[in-house]
Amino acid sequence: MFRSVPKGPADPVFILSSKVKADKSPSKIDLGVGVYRNEQGKYNELGVLKQAKEILTKAELGHDYEVTTGDAEFVKNACKALFGAETEPVKTERIASAQAISGTGSIHLAALFLSRAEEFKGKKVYVGTPAWGNYEPLFNLVGFEVVKYRHYNAERGTVAFADLLKAVDQAPSGSIFVLQGCCHNPSGADLSKEQWRTLARAMKPKSHFPFFDMAYQGLGAPLAEDAFGLRHFTEQGFELLACQSFSKNFGLYGERCGVLHILTEKEAAADNVYDQLRCLIRWEFSSSPAYGSRLVNTVLKDSALTSQWQDELAVMRERLVGLRMTLYDLLTKKHKTPGNWDVILTSTGLFCFLPLSPQQCETLGSKHHIYMLLSGRINVSGMNQSNIERIAQAINEVVQGAPSSRL
Repeated sequence: MFRSVPKGPADPVFILSSKVKADKSPSKIDLGVGVYRNEQGKYNELGVLKQAKEILTKAELGHDYEVTTGDAEFVKNACKALFGAETEPVKTERIASAQAISGTGSIHLAALFLSRAEEFKGKKVYVGTPAWGNYEPLFNLVGFEVVKYRHYNAERGTVAFADLLKAVDQAPSGSIFVLQGCCHNPSGADLSKEQWRTLARAMKPKSHFPFFDMAYQGLGAPLAEDAFGLRHFTEQGFELLACQSFSKNFGLYGERCGVLHILTEKEAAADNVYDQLRCLIRWEFSSSPAYGSRLVNTVLKDSALTSQWQDELAVMRERLVGLRMTLYDLLTKKHKTPGNWDVILTSTGLFCFLPLSPQQCETLGSKHHIYMLLSGRINVSGMNQSNIERIAQAINEVVQGAPSSRL
């Protein structure tokens, strides 16, 4: 029995993590892990979270099961943080919201829901590449065919916007388009406000369905600005969905705290959508995790704590920008490293593609104990003032030793 079961496909992130773990060098640097690290290279616990923990401890809420779709106050406050508290869909309750197992679980739940909806039978899912590695298997798992188009122009370090518009034009009407609202993973290349407006104008006559992945709200710009694309599509009358994660902007990685929001045309439709989500959650994982959502809600329902959270996000953003500027200056001014390094400054959020070949990335790990994905994607927060000079020096060495050539 089970002799026919093959191995699963290789996971580049898992392979990289294994290499980092196996390296016993005290000076190793991990630029691959997709979490925010502080200046000491450690987990960064927000001060507002510490306060929320104290409040919950005093409340003595216990550990009973949470409601299947999550605490109603939590999902409502999460919805306001994403769509805006005073927006018409929030006030008229046209949005069906249910807690999910962070961003990944939210995307899975959304894909599963769409696969069972009559309106999406036979539809294809369009994903810009390079993309987060889980999109394709998540959609394939529930029976969707994924069509890829180019999202990132590696030569310019920007969104390949013409390719996106071409995909929108050529896709059959009613297709599903996965859109990362901010801090694109893995490229860090985001659409400008004008590009979001143009994209909405292009998608509207084709009746395409926007599938927003909102995993990093607040890490690229203030909350409202990072949600600009989503909110603009909402204002233009689209029905859409948004997968929200609190892993990155609250540092609640292990708590797996997220919410799926589905914006419908009418409140009656939202009620039915919500009930379908309730069924899917009940059949799959029964009830929502409580602790992480209680922490988030403790902050979101208190204006003073919410303000403190936003201030802490601003500090994180400023640090990411400062690290980008330092690395750029070291490579271009101090070492005069050959190549175009502008992408370091034009990308946003945690991630950035360095213009390095897979061979150069491999050498950085094997020779210098500096680890990144072979695509050249780095987590900017893995750098700090104690290691950034060594990182720049090592990059300069591998580039000077061999010409860079991107895949």
